[in-house]
Amino acid sequence: MGPIDFHVHFFPETIAAKVVEFLAGHYGIPVNYRGLKEEYLELAHMANVQTAVFSTAATRPDQVTAANDWALVNRSRELVPFGTLHPFSEEKNIETELARLRAAGVKGIKLHPDFQYFDLDDDRALALYERLIPDFLLLLHVGDDDIPGKVNYATPEKLARVLDILPGLKVIAAHMGGYRMWDRSMNTLVGRDVFFDTSSCLDFLPDQTFVRMAREHGIAKIILGSDFPFRGPGWEVARLQGLGFTDDELEAVLYGNGARLLARMGV
Repeated sequence: MGPIDFHVHFFPETIAAKVVEFLAGHYGIPVNYRGLKEEYLELAHMANVQTAVFSTAATRPDQVTAANDWALVNRSRELVPFGTLHPFSEEKNIETELARLRAAGVKGIKLHPDFQYFDLDDDRALALYERLIPDFLLLLHVGDDDIPGKVNYATPEKLARVLDILPGLKVIAAHMGGYRMWDRSMNTLVGRDVFFDTSSCLDFLPDQTFVRMAREHGIAKIILGSDFPFRGPGWEVARLQGLGFTDDELEAVLYGNGARLLARMGV
């Protein structure tokens, strides 16, 4: 079976160039693609990707409905959408969006605290997460440049606190639990009951460190993520294949773990 890519973003053509420019500026790294659906699908076909999970995150509460419209209109047999919410939305708006995502069969929510400007362990965020426990898998961006004095909304330590408070919450911690905060992820998240995805790690982490981290966390909790448009799935798969994982470990990361997670979601 082909790989399952659990971390994909693409954007409306009218705003894709602006979003890509913003991402490149925020992270200070190249964004290798234009961020278009058709572009991703071509790369996915070349990499024999079986299923891709795509998501967006509303930067303001008033963008949530439109972001979920985008998710729903672009779903297909190959493309599984994750919806989004904002913890600072009014209660009635959160309930409305949750209801329509459930009705549409959407089983995942993506949140990006650094772009939505809320602390990952804010009380309002915790109240929102608690409502997700029965029905949704939560994909969280975690980590950012660890610069003294910089406000980091989503650190590994904040996620660890969330997991302590809400042990029933089903979470994928993107970027191996903390983009550019991997030492902190090792200290606070490795071994916890949380999935990690591989996205935007292999350009930065030494190969041996990545493999050690994956094995210590548990290979059964590692899933493939390309983070398109930063990278394509073929690049991510090839890098993982060259790290020295066993065949069984590779099968689990590239396909098996993601397939089981999708099955748990009823996809």
